[in-house]
Amino acid sequence: MSETSRVSVPSPCRDICELDSTNVCLGCGRTLGEIAEWTRADSERRLQIRAAARARVERVLESAQDGKLFDRGPR
Repeated sequence: MSETSRVSVPSPCRDICELDSTNVCLGCGRTLGEIAEWTRADSERRLQIRAAARARVERVLESAQDGKLFDRGPR
């Protein structure tokens, strides 16, 4: 058993559970498949899921900062 399989990995869920059009949660960044897999995933897989989810959230945040997600027109 690897060291990571013995570590408890907390869920990235932020209780903002809403899927976008690509089935990615807007709160935590996990895909619908990753959410379903979470309860049976070992710690190593959970770390992989968390890393992928974080990358998705960071891409969305970067896009928002570049004005790609929000209309920054006149208010």
